Amino acid sequence: MGLSIIYLNPESWSGTVLNRKVVPFFTGAEKIAEKCSFHAENAILYRGSSNLLVPSIVEKCSFHSYADLVVKEHLLLNDFNKYSHIKHEFKEKVAQDWEIRIAAREHGLASSLMDWSNSLDIALEFAIFQFEKKNIDFTNLWILNKSKLNQITVCSVLEKKNSFQEISSPSIIGFAKYCESTYWRRKFIQGGYFLFQSPQEIIIPLEKNPFFSERLMHIIIPKKVVPEVWKNIASKVNLDLDACPNFSFSDKGLDEKCIELNKIYN
Repeated sequence: MGLSIIYLNPESWSGTVLNRKVVPFFTGAEKIAEKCSFHAENAILYRGSSNLLVPSIVEKCSFHSYADLVVKEHLLLNDFNKYSHIKHEFKEKVAQDWEIRIAAREHGLASSLMDWSNSLDIALEFAIFQFEKKNIDFTNLWILNKSKLNQITVCSVLEKKNSFQEISSPSIIGFAKYCESTYWRRKFIQGGYFLFQSPQEIIIPLEKNPFFSERLMHIIIPKKVVPEVWKNIASKVNLDLDACPNFSFSDKGLDEKCIELNKIYN
């Protein structure tokens, strides 16, 4: 796919871009997504964010080297397990470890896993979340071609080579139930796909990593089209509803506990 930067309202911007296309927002965004999907044989994912394209642990935890983040992620997960009331779906060790890591990310715990969605609308919702409060001029939609990445689906039985500790190449970890339509609107994650990278790579923004820059499309969404994005999403989804599902009455308490844990390692 190659790294392409698309300004949806180019008259508002100056600077160098790799590919410049003038397109109406939703018509253009959907057509661009369709084109990317066609070239990647439907193997694309979306992520919306106003921040750098790095995992949450890089944003939320202080560090001097990637080794610091390895230690902090281990400590965070240990602390999470002390408080977590979640009943695990999987009993097998490798699968359960992935389930715990993904559940922790779902509740907002900082992680080296970067969440992606197969829904364009959900990624856009995350891209514009609290846009005015952030007082920023633009936000971002990213499209990733995952076709040549190692892919692991979390299921009841997984080989040791597919464990978090054993895999070394960039991989997409799929957690099927988070991809179902009833689970689309999450709290802290965008969908049921999680990008694993080696510890050495997570501190480098994805678009600056040569391996990924050839697999990314970057759509910049300037301030002036944010209301249009919001209106389009609101016509499809009731944005007044809380993100769902709720697993138990203690979910919000666990969310708050994860925020507290992140601050310990900030």
